[in-house]
Amino acid sequence: MPKTRRNNRLALYAVLNIAFLVAMAIAYGIGAAQNPRLLYLFLMFALCSTPVIDLDGLNGRYSLLGIFLAMYFVMYGLGDFSALIGGPPTEKSTALLSDTEAVILVGGVLVTLLYRWVVSITGTGVRRTPRDWSRSAILLMGILFWVVGTYSIYEWNVHIVTDTTNEAFRKGIQSHGSYEISAYILGQMMQPLGVLLIAYAWRTSRSAALLWLVLAIVVLQVVLGFIIDQKGLAMMGGTLVVVTCVLLEGRAPKLWLAGGLAYILLVYPVFVAARVEIHGTRGIARAAILENFGKILQIAIASTDRVATGPDRQMTFIERLSLRGSVETFVEKTGTDVPFANGHTLTPLIATFIPKVVWSDKPDVPTGQLFNKQFHVTESDDIFLSPSHLGELYWNFGWPGVFVGMTLIGAILGWVGGRFNLANGATITRLLVTAVTIKELIVGFEGDIASIYVVWLRSLAGIGLLHLIFARAPITKRWFAAHSGADTGSQSPALVAVRAFPNLLT
Repeated sequence: MPKTRRNNRLALYAVLNIAFLVAMAIAYGIGAAQNPRLLYLFLMFALCSTPVIDLDGLNGRYSLLGIFLAMYFVMYGLGDFSALIGGPPTEKSTALLSDTEAVILVGGVLVTLLYRWVVSITGTGVRRTPRDWSRSAILLMGILFWVVGTYSIYEWNVHIVTDTTNEAFRKGIQSHGSYEISAYILGQMMQPLGVLLIAYAWRTSRSAALLWLVLAIVVLQVVLGFIIDQKGLAMMGGTLVVVTCVLLEGRAPKLWLAGGLAYILLVYPVFVAARVEIHGTRGIARAAILENFGKILQIAIASTDRVATGPDRQMTFIERLSLRGSVETFVEKTGTDVPFANGHTLTPLIATFIPKVVWSDKPDVPTGQLFNKQFHVTESDDIFLSPSHLGELYWNFGWPGVFVGMTLIGAILGWVGGRFNLANGATITRLLVTAVTIKELIVGFEGDIASIYVVWLRSLAGIGLLHLIFARAPITKRWFAAHSGADTGSQSPALVAVRAFPNLLT
């Protein structure tokens, strides 16, 4: 980066941090919060705003670091900022910087340092003739993947595992064979890939018909998420479309972002009310929700005010995203009230590519339930709590887990950011790898490590296989001339093979 431009970026970084400091002072003056975490909050913003110094576009080498640190601030800092205006205290300790805050800050610093180092030693991903799929293959496979994935998700959540309880899960698994269960799990992994393929086809062709198809998919995702009580699934369609636009074009789609804001303000409260009133109090079966969708939607809308106020109110969107409480629980209780897990929750990673039909007793650790049970957060055995990757690392190994684990996370994100840089050539393979990494490793940072990384690794394997099958290899005129068989009036076997299987030239 030229020296003048870098100086301008450093000045912008300084201005942003001064502005945030002023905003903190104003918010604190308005709300007079109890136990404000002023030093921690300022250090968090200073850390999470560092990508502006080197950011080379929203789809460049440092884009993943920018997205990760933005999410990191939302997960571990936004709640503290909102508490300045009068929310409940976010930290029990009155020390200038608590142990929990030290863990969070050090974890973020490690990811940042390793990301930058790996990007500096990784190729830029530039190819003179990058291989891509044909447009027809992208669209056909996208529709196929989305249809198969949507069917698998619906069948799994409506007819196989009909509830969130352990009993419902056991019953559903036992009533179907291992091959069938494996097929449904694989099918569900196809859906986000299908959305990305269709969104890519739309943005590269700008077809009006494909725009309507994308809009229909986004709406159907919301409907399906409402039926099976999965807010993340409902948001996934629109989120992946926004990610596709940003990664391909290097700019944010304003209308789609406005739609996302409308979802948060208007639709998200309805989902919260449905979880309490429809799935909880009334216990209406998921299959019945589809049959009486209009009536049940009206009940959920009518219940939004009741579940949003009072002593039993549900968490707001910002509170739901905050993971600080989980890390605080691990830091305070692990090693004293609860023993270190010593890698137990990470054991499913060893069987990532071994199907259950081959290894029937392969490790399966319900980390979210185990967190709830061992730390006595609630009395229910069916509650899954989000440990966050940072919290789970501390739960397993303490500070060494934070140092090693967050270092590896930074290295992985840096490798993807440097190697699959879309700013230097957009292909469907680069988009799929980058988008799946954002979905699983960054947005999924709130969940447990094993299940997230198993899905990510399997997705990368699937994307690699699709690339080998569908990506077209560049073939030079000189190669054709050498193998065309022009002198003998016949084509060489090599030319016939390449025309049939173009990816032999890799």
